[in-house]
Amino acid sequence: MANEVLMPKLSSTMDVGTITTWLKNEGDSVEIGEAIFEVMTDKIAIEVEAYDEGTLLKKYIGDGDSAPVNSVIAYIGEAGEDVPAEMSGEAKEAAVSEKDVEVVEETPKETVAAEAIKTNKVRATPAARRTAREKGVDLQNVQGSGPKGRIQALDVKEYQESAAKAAPKTIEGEMISWNGMRKAIADKMSQSKQTIPHVTMTAEVDLTKVIELRKQLLPMVEDRTNERLSFLEIIAKATTTALKAHPEFNANAYEEGIKRFEHVNLGVAVAVADGLVVPVVENADQKGLSDLTAAVKAVTKKARDGQLLPAEMSGGTFTISSLGRSKVLTFNPIINMPEVAILGVGGSYEKLVVKETQEGPQVATIQALNLCLSFDHRVADGAPAAAFLSMIVELLENPMSLLL
Repeated sequence: MANEVLMPKLSSTMDVGTITTWLKNEGDSVEIGEAIFEVMTDKIAIEVEAYDEGTLLKKYIGDGDSAPVNSVIAYIGEAGEDVPAEMSGEAKEAAVSEKDVEVVEETPKETVAAEAIKTNKVRATPAARRTAREKGVDLQNVQGSGPKGRIQALDVKEYQESAAKAAPKTIEGEMISWNGMRKAIADKMSQSKQTIPHVTMTAEVDLTKVIELRKQLLPMVEDRTNERLSFLEIIAKATTTALKAHPEFNANAYEEGIKRFEHVNLGVAVAVADGLVVPVVENADQKGLSDLTAAVKAVTKKARDGQLLPAEMSGGTFTISSLGRSKVLTFNPIINMPEVAILGVGGSYEKLVVKETQEGPQVATIQALNLCLSFDHRVADGAPAAAFLSMIVELLENPMSLLL
């Protein structure tokens, strides 16, 4: 008897899954544990493995198509075995193909009525009126060729052809569909900006002492973890320390209220081939610099290798997004819902400053960077946000306190 292949439920909020690509075609042999398709969920494509062996007898949906979780999307069995020709009725109705999706804009009744009045003022044959409705032509703009200037259907067609020739030319280019990871990111970022009143404030950090501390700790951290301590982990440590003093920013916002958390589950934005993912380091506030470095490096590597599981990208309470290796100095990061704040880290740069010395004021060159805090203005106001960001700066400019 043929075995059903179900659309998997890969997260608690997943109701529908979208096939990004089938890895097997109908008629291909399948072994237990062999990946047969990829399904998109929460920004990443997850390979789904077969639970049975045999031949892939039937696929009911194709690449880019969606189906409800736990619905039958394929069958695996013995070659030649009979299986249903189509999906079950309910699943078929709920399944969605990208090419079937059509956005219909409803015309207000007032507009329809006004157009009807305008159209009825002119003399036109029934065929002309029907053609005008089908082609969206305003009959008041059409010159009639019939008796007493009555508009004929041919007049409408000629008017439309002339208007099309006079219209600006369509610029050629490649159309890239909103699908896969890019679609998931677009939806989430749009929802965040439309829902959350973002406020972004920026502060500059003098990295002089951080650079010194990193040089001292680099061999010790590498000896313990086989990983190189970076500025990101030091900034992460300062951020988690500041979050303990400002718990209003270590929170999630929901319709029913604000949920604050005792520990910091730190999201780290990672750029990947097709977009951006945010793996989470759990209980980051309880880790020293060595453990934090190991944890950040581990989730970053999994993200870039495409091995993250949905559970490893959920449960975040605060996110850091770093452009530290770029020439970007400042940016306005978008909050990763349902979190209430995100810290953007710009690229470092040299800056001339005046420093007080025993010989008097001296011009010196320092390495600096900007921190950009975006926060949910529904949850917090400017004063506590400024205090939180200022504390991060103070910790980084006096980083020895992070070792206490």
